[in-house]
Amino acid sequence: MILFPGTPSKAPMHAFQILLTPLAACLLLSGCLMNSTRPLPTGGTPSPWRAVVVYGMGVEGVWDAQEMGVQLDEYNLADQVTAGGCWFYNRTEASIPSVPAAVRYVAFNVPAGSYTYKTGMPSMDNTPTAFIAPPGKVVYIGDFVYTRENHVVLRRDLAAFERARKQALPDLKGEVLLAETRVVERPRFFLCGP
Repeated sequence: MILFPGTPSKAPMHAFQILLTPLAACLLLSGCLMNSTRPLPTGGTPSPWRAVVVYGMGVEGVWDAQEMGVQLDEYNLADQVTAGGCWFYNRTEASIPSVPAAVRYVAFNVPAGSYTYKTGMPSMDNTPTAFIAPPGKVVYIGDFVYTRENHVVLRRDLAAFERARKQALPDLKGEVLLAETRVVERPRFFLCGP
């Protein structure tokens, strides 16, 4: 391309379009990636309008996958559905190796509200349950453990967590409460698509 003096170059505009196209695609397709929960690898303190959620994960049985994962989704108690949509979806996500080992604890800074296990993890009696995370509080959900009977159970032993707390999450400050629960409908998910 030969440019004469005073002729505008199309190269900068073309480069801008090349840069803008992937950026626009990321913004349009990242709806479910917009998440305002934050992992706290060593613990932390909630702000007055957010909460800290703590839970454990353990494997006792033989798990065929390389990792065992736990995801808690924000849940809308009023509408009895998973909260969020295609543009915004709050959830905690953590995984551990699938080899038998002691329970490992994780903490997240989350918007205050209620949360359910991704697949509708029930309480001890197989009832779908939401866990309440009040503003300004630290709540312990329980320990999600894959058992020798080949299923995940939820054990809610706050005393066991308190014994492991200093080593597992040394920066977790303040009183830790056992999360209140509510029986809910099995979580329904929003559908995103063209």
